[in-house]
Amino acid sequence: MGGIDWGDAPTWIAGVFAAGAAYYARATLKSQQHQINEQRDFIAQQAENLSLERAMLQRDINDRRSAQARQVRLDVSAQGFELNDETGQPELADRWEVVVRNDSEGPLYEVSTSFGDRPASWINGPNTAGRRLRILARSLTATFESPVFDPMQLRSVRPVVQFKDDRGVWWQLSADEELQDIDAPGATIIPAPAPAPHVSPVVTSE
Repeated sequence: MGGIDWGDAPTWIAGVFAAGAAYYARATLKSQQHQINEQRDFIAQQAENLSLERAMLQRDINDRRSAQARQVRLDVSAQGFELNDETGQPELADRWEVVVRNDSEGPLYEVSTSFGDRPASWINGPNTAGRRLRILARSLTATFESPVFDPMQLRSVRPVVQFKDDRGVWWQLSADEELQDIDAPGATIIPAPAPAPHVSPVVTSE
């Protein structure tokens, strides 16, 4: 029976330790990779949760911001019609009447109604075409009347109401109850006049 070749024993032992170290390194690397993947999944989940929380918070802010404006109601009716002798039905209406109802808990400011580029008249006062109703208190209404249109075109010209809420935000409300915030109307920039050209005095010799 041959004995152990002790001359190769150090090499053998070193090989065993090297193999063990390599196995340990692979196991450690695999564990670290698993931890990294778990951390990535956790971070991704946290990012998704934060995104949902931000979206919910933004919706809550938007809801609070538009709470008063969403309590404004429009009652739109066609006027100036004639009754058909045969059917008894109204036809040939040539203008709109718009009743703005402030069902909110606060006043509205600078209320106006327009039809395309043509303003309505606030019929509760004289000479009000194109003028804004300065204040509409809560639980009150204001009635606007459109200009007279061709009866065949009336349906294509729908009212749009603009107003400012009690927080100073401007809103636009269409006849189909589409509500959107807008920039303050009428904020046009008028360019400054150009400076007058410099004119040298004319010197005449006698």
